[in-house]
This record gives sequence, structure tokens and C-alpha cells, in this order.
Amino acid sequence: MTRPKHTRRDTNQLSMVAILRSLGMVVWDCADVGGDVLDLVVSWRGATRLVEVKRPGHRHMLTPNEQASIDALAFVGVTAIVAETFQDVLDAWEKR
Repeated sequence: MTRPKHTRRDTNQLSMVAILRSLGMVVWDCADVGGDVLDLVVSWRGATRLVEVKRPGHRHMLTPNEQASIDALAFVGVTAIVAETFQDVLDAWEKR
């Protein structure tokens, strides 16, 4: 898979990153990588989650590459989530 020429962040991503960091999470923004790489790597409380950020109401609008990445990660036991809000990310730790 080749890297897209122009990556695009969802409009809620920057504020989500700021809130997660303010809660003490380590957040690596990988949105510029594109391709098969999900938007965020989030670490907190001894666990790491990969996060695909979607605008509110667009949670189920994954690209084929995004879905394939989430499926591949699940196959090897890695948790990846689709988040519209910072609360979706927090909820991933509750399900741990």
C-alpha cells in the first residue's frame, strides 16, 4: 500500500488529543502516516490502544484500509478502537 499524498484529520481530532493528554495519557498522532496506520497511539495505565478517530456520526464509515488494519490488529490480540469523542477512548480502558 502506498502512502496517500494528502492525509486529512477529522475535525475533532486535535481537541481529542489535547483532552487525552490533559488526562495524563501519552498520545502519538500518526494521522500523517496514512495508509494502514490508524490515527492515534494512546498509552495510559499500563496499556496501549490504537485509535481511529471519526467525526461524530461517522463511526461506521471506515475505509477498507482502516477496517483491514483493525481486523489485523484484532487477529494478533491488539485492541484498536474507533472513537468519535475522548469518552470513547476512556471507555476502552473500562473494558480492559
